[in-house]
Amino acid sequence: MLLWMVLPLFLFAQSYGLKNFIDNANRTNGLIKAKSLTVQSKEKEIEAAKSAYWPTLDIGGDYSFASPNSIVSPGEVGNAFISAQVDLYDGGRKDAVLRGKGFEHEASLFEKAAFEKSITLEIVRHYYGIQSLKATLQALQERAKELKAQIERVKKFKLTGLATQEEVDKLQSVYDNNQYSMENTKLAIETSKENLKLISGLPVGHLKRNYFLEPKKVRFEWFETIKILQANARAVGENVKAIDAGYMPQVTLSDTYHKSHFDDLVPIPGGSNGFLTDHQNSVGVAVHMRLFDNGKMSKESEAVKYRKMALLSRLEQAKKEQRMHFSLAKHNLHTTKAKMRSAKSALKAATSTYRVLKQKFEVGLVDDIAFLDALAAKTLAESRYRESVYDYEVKKSIYYYYAGKDPKEFIR
Repeated sequence: MLLWMVLPLFLFAQSYGLKNFIDNANRTNGLIKAKSLTVQSKEKEIEAAKSAYWPTLDIGGDYSFASPNSIVSPGEVGNAFISAQVDLYDGGRKDAVLRGKGFEHEASLFEKAAFEKSITLEIVRHYYGIQSLKATLQALQERAKELKAQIERVKKFKLTGLATQEEVDKLQSVYDNNQYSMENTKLAIETSKENLKLISGLPVGHLKRNYFLEPKKVRFEWFETIKILQANARAVGENVKAIDAGYMPQVTLSDTYHKSHFDDLVPIPGGSNGFLTDHQNSVGVAVHMRLFDNGKMSKESEAVKYRKMALLSRLEQAKKEQRMHFSLAKHNLHTTKAKMRSAKSALKAATSTYRVLKQKFEVGLVDDIAFLDALAAKTLAESRYRESVYDYEVKKSIYYYYAGKDPKEFIR
């Protein structure tokens, strides 16, 4: 009794809904983690681009030995320096680089969101695929139960001479083939379970009943693939500006302090070495501008412009593809709904036919072929109806996806 009381609690603890699998995948899936790390990498690149605006500070030193030495060249000289430098004007190169890094970061965020949505669709497919296969297995199990009962019944009739061994063998053959179908379905269920576990990181036990809201007045918007191309095109456009900035004047302000030490000096009359300065601070402004490079930078800029044009061309094609897939998804939704209604009617008809033929078969009014055909039709109709029900949920998730939405938001 204690076992029977604890078992339902255990099963409930092991049951997960569609949102559970999606949320856990977003936290634990290694591929999604890789996308998150890419986002963090782009954030660091932005920080590096911002740091380029700050002055640089360098220190250094050297020690040299000269032979022979002279009055103006001591034998041993040690130097240490500290230097600060800042760009006063660079033609807007740093601004363009920073904006470009910002667009690349934006693209990485869209890429992560797009990948999460693709993982969601894969989880949805396995989730409802498992339920569809389980429904098929249940129909096959009911068929096996019915076949086994009829085999036992016909065997009894055979003992009294009212049935033949041929009838028993025919039923047994159908029963064995049904057993093979059951084992094949069990393998498919286990395969889908392992795939769902691999993607989501959760064990697949009892699946809760979830469904998607019926699409009503869904507003179309571009999904992340489009936004990724837009952000990448903008980033490439900023790279063009950064290259073109190389033709603008470059102005740099620097301040360097030197400290020197001299040994092995050549003595001079009067004993003074005052012309050797042991410390010095120098401040300077440097201006340079590229006048000729045989078109090197301009050609690099032109090459990058073609890259941007290629991205914009892909962007236009991607927009057409999304609109096409959205339209097809809407039609597919209506078609699947009609298929579901048709499968329900077929199941009702097959069930009614099976009940009538079963009664006639048991009293000998129809042969085993008619009975087996009716049983097979009923099993197939049950399987197709359940399959259409779960397929309709998958089609709704695809419709939301191509509408630019996150299917997870519409799970109930």
